[in-house]
Amino acid sequence: MASLLLSLLLLQAPVVLPDPGAVPSPLIRSIDLDAGTLLEDPTLLAADTLSLLVEIRREAFYKLSERDNILATGKLLPGVNTLRFTRPGLAAVSQSHFFLLDLIEPGATSRKFLRVQVTVEGRTALAPEAQATLSGSFRLEMYHSGRLIGFRKKSMADLLKLKTGLVVPVPDPGLSGSAIRSQPQSQSVSVLGLGMALAKYLAGKKAEAKMRERTIEAQKKKLAMSISRQGANGESREVPIVIELRVE
Repeated sequence: MASLLLSLLLLQAPVVLPDPGAVPSPLIRSIDLDAGTLLEDPTLLAADTLSLLVEIRREAFYKLSERDNILATGKLLPGVNTLRFTRPGLAAVSQSHFFLLDLIEPGATSRKFLRVQVTVEGRTALAPEAQATLSGSFRLEMYHSGRLIGFRKKSMADLLKLKTGLVVPVPDPGLSGSAIRSQPQSQSVSVLGLGMALAKYLAGKKAEAKMRERTIEAQKKKLAMSISRQGANGESREVPIVIELRVE
Protein backbone atom coordinates (compact mmCIF):
# COMPACT_ATOMS: atom_id res chain seq x y z
CA MET A 1 0.00 0.00 0.00
CA ALA A 2 2.82 2.41 0.87
CA SER A 3 4.54 1.74 -2.46
CA LEU A 4 1.26 2.42 -4.30
CA LEU A 5 0.79 5.76 -2.56
CA LEU A 6 4.40 6.72 -3.33
CA SER A 7 3.84 5.89 -7.01
CA LEU A 8 0.72 8.09 -7.11
CA LEU A 9 2.55 11.02 -5.52
CA LEU A 10 5.36 10.78 -8.07
CA LEU A 11 2.97 10.90 -10.99
CA GLN A 12 3.18 14.23 -12.83
CA ALA A 13 0.07 16.29 -13.43
CA PRO A 14 -1.11 16.24 -17.05
CA VAL A 15 0.17 19.15 -19.10
CA VAL A 16 -2.51 21.12 -20.95
CA LEU A 17 -1.15 22.18 -24.33
CA PRO A 18 -2.44 25.37 -25.92
CA ASP A 19 -4.79 24.95 -28.86
CA PRO A 20 -2.70 25.72 -31.96
CA GLY A 21 -5.83 26.85 -33.78
CA ALA A 22 -6.95 29.31 -31.09
CA VAL A 23 -6.85 32.97 -32.08
CA PRO A 24 -5.05 35.09 -29.42
CA SER A 25 -6.83 38.15 -28.10
CA PRO A 26 -5.67 41.52 -29.53
CA LEU A 27 -2.45 42.70 -27.94
CA ILE A 28 -3.42 46.38 -27.65
CA ARG A 29 -6.24 47.42 -25.37
CA SER A 30 -6.04 51.20 -25.76
CA ILE A 31 -3.78 54.10 -26.71
CA ASP A 32 -4.62 57.48 -25.14
CA LEU A 33 -3.14 60.85 -24.36
CA ASP A 34 -1.52 61.01 -20.94
CA ALA A 35 -3.66 64.01 -20.02
CA GLY A 36 -2.77 63.97 -16.32
CA THR A 37 0.98 64.23 -16.96
CA LEU A 38 0.65 66.83 -19.72
CA LEU A 39 -1.61 69.07 -17.64
CA GLU A 40 0.55 68.71 -14.54
CA ASP A 41 3.76 69.57 -16.43
CA PRO A 42 3.05 71.82 -19.46
CA THR A 43 6.81 72.22 -20.02
CA LEU A 44 6.81 68.75 -21.63
CA LEU A 45 4.63 69.83 -24.53
CA ALA A 46 6.42 73.17 -24.71
CA ALA A 47 9.61 71.13 -25.28
CA ASP A 48 7.88 69.16 -28.09
CA THR A 49 7.51 66.06 -25.90
CA LEU A 50 4.29 64.03 -26.00
CA SER A 51 3.25 61.49 -23.37
CA LEU A 52 0.91 58.60 -24.21
CA LEU A 53 -0.68 55.81 -22.20
CA VAL A 54 -0.52 52.41 -23.92
CA GLU A 55 -2.44 49.50 -22.38
CA ILE A 56 -1.58 46.00 -23.63
CA ARG A 57 -2.49 42.44 -22.66
CA ARG A 58 0.93 40.82 -23.04
CA GLU A 59 4.57 41.80 -22.83
CA ALA A 60 5.95 43.27 -26.06
CA PHE A 61 8.73 45.41 -27.49
CA TYR A 62 7.81 48.59 -29.33
CA LYS A 63 9.14 50.99 -31.95
CA LEU A 64 7.63 54.40 -32.61
CA SER A 65 8.62 56.07 -35.85
CA GLU A 66 7.72 58.87 -38.23
CA ARG A 67 8.49 57.88 -41.80
CA ASP A 68 12.03 56.47 -41.49
CA ASN A 69 12.89 58.39 -38.33
CA ILE A 70 12.77 56.26 -35.15
CA LEU A 71 11.56 58.38 -32.22
CA ALA A 72 11.40 55.83 -29.39
CA THR A 73 11.98 52.13 -28.68
CA GLY A 74 11.62 49.99 -25.59
CA LYS A 75 9.64 47.32 -23.78
CA LEU A 76 6.04 47.40 -22.60
CA LEU A 77 4.61 45.26 -19.80
CA PRO A 78 1.06 43.94 -19.45
CA GLY A 79 -1.20 46.74 -18.23
CA VAL A 80 -0.91 50.51 -18.68
CA ASN A 81 2.48 51.87 -19.80
CA THR A 82 3.72 55.43 -20.26
CA LEU A 83 5.22 56.04 -23.69
CA ARG A 84 6.99 59.38 -23.93
CA PHE A 85 8.79 60.71 -27.00
CA THR A 86 10.16 63.99 -28.37
CA ARG A 87 9.54 65.18 -31.89
CA PRO A 88 11.23 68.52 -32.73
CA GLY A 89 8.65 71.10 -33.80
CA LEU A 90 5.71 69.05 -32.52
CA ALA A 91 3.95 72.01 -30.88
CA ALA A 92 5.46 74.82 -32.91
CA VAL A 93 2.55 75.50 -35.28
CA SER A 94 -0.83 74.06 -36.18
CA GLN A 95 -0.18 70.83 -38.09
CA SER A 96 -0.85 67.08 -38.33
CA HIS A 97 1.71 64.41 -37.47
CA PHE A 98 1.50 60.76 -38.50
CA PHE A 99 3.34 58.19 -36.38
CA LEU A 100 3.70 54.42 -36.69
CA LEU A 101 3.71 52.24 -33.57
CA ASP A 102 5.01 48.68 -34.00
CA LEU A 103 4.58 46.19 -31.16
CA ILE A 104 6.58 42.96 -31.39
CA GLU A 105 5.88 39.81 -29.39
CA PRO A 106 7.02 36.22 -29.99
CA GLY A 107 5.60 35.11 -33.30
CA ALA A 108 3.49 38.20 -33.98
CA THR A 109 3.66 41.92 -34.76
CA SER A 110 0.97 44.52 -34.16
CA ARG A 111 0.90 47.91 -35.88
CA LYS A 112 -1.08 51.06 -35.13
CA PHE A 113 -1.18 54.37 -37.00
CA LEU A 114 -1.29 57.42 -34.74
CA ARG A 115 -2.46 60.78 -36.02
CA VAL A 116 -1.70 63.73 -33.75
CA GLN A 117 -3.46 66.95 -34.70
CA VAL A 118 -1.93 70.07 -33.16
CA THR A 119 -3.86 73.34 -33.11
CA VAL A 120 -1.95 76.29 -31.70
CA GLU A 121 -3.99 79.13 -30.21
CA GLY A 122 -7.10 77.10 -31.13
CA ARG A 123 -9.54 78.41 -28.57
CA THR A 124 -12.53 77.39 -30.72
CA ALA A 125 -11.17 73.99 -31.70
CA LEU A 126 -13.02 72.11 -28.96
CA ALA A 127 -16.72 71.44 -29.25
CA PRO A 128 -18.87 72.86 -26.44
CA GLU A 129 -19.19 70.54 -23.49
CA ALA A 130 -22.35 68.49 -23.42
CA GLN A 131 -24.54 69.11 -20.41
CA ALA A 132 -24.69 66.17 -18.05
CA THR A 133 -28.12 64.54 -17.99
CA LEU A 134 -29.65 62.68 -15.09
CA SER A 135 -32.31 60.00 -15.28
CA GLY A 136 -34.84 58.83 -12.72
CA SER A 137 -37.00 60.75 -10.27
CA PHE A 138 -37.15 61.70 -6.60
CA ARG A 139 -40.23 61.42 -4.34
CA LEU A 140 -40.42 62.86 -0.85
CA GLU A 141 -43.33 61.93 1.43
CA MET A 142 -44.34 63.40 4.80
CA TYR A 143 -46.34 61.44 7.36
CA HIS A 144 -48.05 62.47 10.60
CA SER A 145 -49.19 59.80 13.04
CA GLY A 146 -48.73 57.18 10.33
CA ARG A 147 -50.91 59.09 7.83
CA LEU A 148 -49.58 60.51 4.56
CA ILE A 149 -50.26 64.25 4.63
CA GLY A 150 -48.24 65.35 1.60
CA PHE A 151 -45.67 64.44 -1.00
CA ARG A 152 -43.66 65.95 -3.86
CA LYS A 153 -42.18 64.23 -6.87
CA LYS A 154 -39.55 65.66 -9.19
CA SER A 155 -37.40 64.26 -11.97
CA MET A 156 -33.66 64.37 -11.30
CA ALA A 157 -33.19 66.82 -14.18
CA ASP A 158 -35.90 69.16 -12.80
CA LEU A 159 -34.22 69.12 -9.39
CA LEU A 160 -31.26 71.01 -10.86
CA LYS A 161 -33.63 73.80 -11.96
CA LEU A 162 -35.63 73.82 -8.75
CA LYS A 163 -35.72 77.14 -6.88
CA THR A 164 -36.02 76.11 -3.28
CA GLY A 165 -36.11 79.65 -1.91
CA LEU A 166 -36.81 80.29 1.74
CA VAL A 167 -38.17 77.55 3.95
CA VAL A 168 -41.79 78.39 4.85
CA PRO A 169 -42.99 77.25 8.29
CA VAL A 170 -45.82 74.71 8.21
CA PRO A 171 -48.10 74.31 11.25
CA ASP A 172 -48.55 70.99 12.97
CA PRO A 173 -51.58 69.30 11.33
CA GLY A 174 -52.57 67.99 14.76
CA LEU A 175 -53.19 71.54 16.00
CA SER A 176 -56.12 73.83 15.19
CA GLY A 177 -57.61 77.19 16.04
CA SER A 178 -55.80 79.26 18.62
CA ALA A 179 -53.20 76.53 19.10
CA ILE A 180 -51.91 77.22 15.60
CA ARG A 181 -51.76 80.99 16.19
CA SER A 182 -49.93 80.57 19.47
CA GLN A 183 -47.38 78.08 18.09
CA PRO A 184 -43.90 79.71 17.83
CA GLN A 185 -42.80 79.95 14.19
CA SER A 186 -39.25 79.00 15.15
CA GLN A 187 -40.47 75.54 16.12
CA SER A 188 -42.03 74.61 12.76
CA VAL A 189 -40.18 74.24 9.45
CA SER A 190 -41.16 72.83 6.07
CA VAL A 191 -39.82 69.30 5.96
CA LEU A 192 -40.79 69.09 2.29
CA GLY A 193 -38.86 72.29 1.55
CA LEU A 194 -35.78 71.04 3.34
CA GLY A 195 -36.07 67.67 1.64
CA MET A 196 -36.34 69.16 -1.83
CA ALA A 197 -33.40 71.46 -1.15
CA LEU A 198 -31.34 68.44 -0.08
CA ALA A 199 -32.47 66.52 -3.17
CA LYS A 200 -31.41 69.41 -5.39
CA TYR A 201 -27.99 69.49 -3.74
CA LEU A 202 -27.50 65.73 -4.21
CA ALA A 203 -28.64 65.93 -7.85
CA GLY A 204 -26.16 68.74 -8.46
CA LYS A 205 -23.31 66.74 -6.97
CA LYS A 206 -24.23 63.76 -9.14
CA ALA A 207 -24.27 65.95 -12.26
CA GLU A 208 -20.85 67.37 -11.36
CA ALA A 209 -19.43 63.86 -10.95
CA LYS A 210 -20.80 62.78 -14.33
CA MET A 211 -19.36 65.90 -15.99
CA ARG A 212 -15.93 65.20 -14.46
CA GLU A 213 -16.07 61.62 -15.75
CA ARG A 214 -16.96 62.84 -19.25
CA THR A 215 -14.18 65.43 -19.19
CA ILE A 216 -11.56 62.87 -18.14
CA GLU A 217 -12.75 60.45 -20.83
CA ALA A 218 -12.73 63.16 -23.52
CA GLN A 219 -9.22 64.31 -22.56
CA LYS A 220 -7.86 60.88 -23.48
CA LYS A 221 -8.35 61.79 -27.14
CA LYS A 222 -8.56 65.60 -27.17
CA LEU A 223 -6.76 67.86 -24.73
CA ALA A 224 -6.89 71.65 -24.46
CA MET A 225 -4.22 73.40 -22.40
CA SER A 226 -1.74 76.27 -22.42
CA ILE A 227 2.01 76.28 -22.81
CA SER A 228 4.55 79.04 -22.20
CA ARG A 229 6.25 80.57 -25.24
CA GLN A 230 8.96 83.21 -25.37
CA GLY A 231 8.16 86.12 -27.65
CA ALA A 232 10.50 88.20 -29.80
CA ASN A 233 10.87 90.71 -26.98
CA GLY A 234 12.03 87.98 -24.62
CA GLU A 235 8.85 87.95 -22.56
CA SER A 236 6.95 84.74 -21.92
CA ARG A 237 3.29 84.42 -22.79
CA GLU A 238 0.71 81.68 -22.41
CA VAL A 239 -0.31 80.10 -25.72
CA PRO A 240 -3.50 77.98 -25.90
CA ILE A 241 -2.97 74.66 -27.68
CA VAL A 242 -5.17 71.67 -28.52
CA ILE A 243 -3.80 68.15 -29.00
CA GLU A 244 -6.03 65.53 -30.63
CA LEU A 245 -5.12 61.84 -30.97
CA ARG A 246 -6.64 59.41 -33.45
CA VAL A 247 -5.65 55.75 -33.51
CA GLU A 248 -6.16 53.51 -36.55
